[in-house]
Amino acid sequence: MTGDRPIVVTYRRGRRLRWIGLICSSVIIAFFVGRYWDGQKSAQLMVEKLKLEEKIGDIESELMLREEQLRNVLLSSEVDQVALENTRQQMVIMQRQIHARNEDLSLYRDLLQDNDSPNGLSVSDFSLYLIDEKRIRYRWVARQKSSKTRLLSIYAYMEIHGKIDGTDAVLDLSEVNEQVDAMPLKIEFKYFSIQQGILQLPDNFEPYNVRISLKYTWETDELITQDFTWKYGV
Repeated sequence: MTGDRPIVVTYRRGRRLRWIGLICSSVIIAFFVGRYWDGQKSAQLMVEKLKLEEKIGDIESELMLREEQLRNVLLSSEVDQVALENTRQQMVIMQRQIHARNEDLSLYRDLLQDNDSPNGLSVSDFSLYLIDEKRIRYRWVARQKSSKTRLLSIYAYMEIHGKIDGTDAVLDLSEVNEQVDAMPLKIEFKYFSIQQGILQLPDNFEPYNVRISLKYTWETDELITQDFTWKYGV
């Protein structure tokens, strides 16, 4: 059996120093490499940050432009809506004027062709139109038929008969039409006079009849009285 033979390693101080120097060099190199890498990374991050900031600036500018365009579109839309509403209102006014002119022409024709109506004063063409829940438009015509037509001056009374909480009540025109200060109305005309306006009735008032009375201004007694059923036209 072969015996173990000891191995003798000779200690050399210079080798140890080389190893230490090598390790230190590696550490220093690693440190500077790390600093260089961090610097490169920081520079890259800075470049990316600048690019992002520039992109954000572009996006904000585009957003402001879009918001301005949106405001312009909304403003243009509002202007178009206002113009459209103005045009619609003008058309409604023109239609009403045309309708009124047609009614006047029809009334003139009736006066020229009517041989059945009695001579003197009369009330005709009474109508009611519901505007909304609280407003009613009324219209009636005071007429004069005579072989010697002259300018007339008459007093007109208009009353609305109805019920308030089940009790009979009468309202004159000045109570339900803010354009009329007091009754009677003084009217002057030769052939006819169209009377119209807006009624605003109390909430608890239920109308069922309208009474219109006419008399000459120089007469003391009432001349004619006509009753009309409360009925809305189409």
